[in-house]
Amino acid sequence: MPVRSALCSLRAGLELRAVEARGAARSRWRRLQGRHGAFAHGEVSARATRLTELWERRWPGVEPLGHVLRVEHPDRWVRFHSLPESKRCAENATDDEEIVRRHRTVLHELLGSADSRAFHGVYVVGVDWDWRDLAAGWTKRRLPGAWPWRSSTPDGDDAPQYFWAVSDRSPQEIDALLLGAADDQCHIVIGAHDLSWLYCPYNGGADVLLRTESERDTLRERRTDWLSPHQGGL
Repeated sequence: MPVRSALCSLRAGLELRAVEARGAARSRWRRLQGRHGAFAHGEVSARATRLTELWERRWPGVEPLGHVLRVEHPDRWVRFHSLPESKRCAENATDDEEIVRRHRTVLHELLGSADSRAFHGVYVVGVDWDWRDLAAGWTKRRLPGAWPWRSSTPDGDDAPQYFWAVSDRSPQEIDALLLGAADDQCHIVIGAHDLSWLYCPYNGGADVLLRTESERDTLRERRTDWLSPHQGGL
């Protein structure tokens, strides 16, 4: 038994090293091919300055990440699920249509209009990572024309986060991003032209943040059937 156990441990160790070696090789390949979402410096421009000023005025001290924003601003946050019975992932085209319908419904309420022109000036900020991350470049590839805005490194982490920004996406392009987020293929935050509200889709629904607790409550009451059954709202 000791010999068999030792052989099993050795085999497991060799398999782990092989997996790590393959991962390292893929990381080097992504770096050589430029298939990642990193950049050396954020853009220095009037649009970058405006976005930074807006962000720091509305959401100071926090990065544009849904899971961080909802913790920092629980009184202004509500989560809606994008499929019936809180189902996490789409299984067919009908599910995809329902995901888009629910996202669009809430976005139209936030925009105050279902007119396609209402999306004019709306920001999309996507987070991406450098070549070491397996998901590096996924978000950037779904945001053609995006420009490098800012980067940060979370406390206790050695993996920087890179934020890309773009505006004036068409409703069809927004739909594609929403489906990408539902498939966990991109990580984005959609924001009003003045960042007074934020819409953070994920694979299961969306976290929405508004200016005030009262506005949050009003929106939540309109779509109570899309809320989580759990007490914490998740």
